[in-house]
Amino acid sequence: MRDRNKPSAYEYCLEGASENIETEVVHGWIFKDGKWVAHAWCEFADKVIDLIESTHSMSKFDYYQKFMVSDQRCKRYSRIEFFTLVGDEKHYGPYDKNLFFAETSDEDPIDVIESGRNKEA
Repeated sequence: MRDRNKPSAYEYCLEGASENIETEVVHGWIFKDGKWVAHAWCEFADKVIDLIESTHSMSKFDYYQKFMVSDQRCKRYSRIEFFTLVGDEKHYGPYDKNLFFAETSDEDPIDVIESGRNKEA
């Protein structure tokens, strides 16, 4: 469970997206601590900014390898799309409730979605 006094990964994207006009905001599933976690980070060029993980940018290749990131498990937003969604939805994400059906998953989220179990609840 996350510390409610600290910003969420989704909230931290506001900072990353504000600092560089080339930034893309990514909401995605990462594999961390033995489970899949719905998460968010920013990307520009070949770098990742994930302020939950580090105050420094990281290699996109290394980040994707470490956390098993794949395009199939991600939803990307331009910084303008992200700012618009924050204003319209009154929260920082995630916005795609079909892809991000839970905060965590013991099973690969793609398998859950393909089986239709993401709609159970």
